[in-house]
Amino acid sequence: MEDIIGHACFNGNIQNYGPGGFVEDAGRSFRYPVTFNEGGDDRKHHTVPPDMDAGVLRTGRYRFGANELNVFGALEQVVAMLQAEYGLRLPEAQ
Repeated sequence: MEDIIGHACFNGNIQNYGPGGFVEDAGRSFRYPVTFNEGGDDRKHHTVPPDMDAGVLRTGRYRFGANELNVFGALEQVVAMLQAEYGLRLPEAQ
């Protein structure tokens, strides 16, 4: 789910140049990096390693200016709400 959110970013001010230097459509979609606290250090990732420790994964957040969005914590809350209010059932992790 985070990958879908991370790829939903768009900046209308980015100029796209095609062959011959001609300006194509204004704006570009991009993958927003997610920052994790790994061993006391903040590290940006453009993809989430599949073997990342669950504790580190929960620290994943988008940083923009002075603001941060705790994306993995929010996704956990959304899944819990879907389970509680709509009866969503997920297979047990192995």
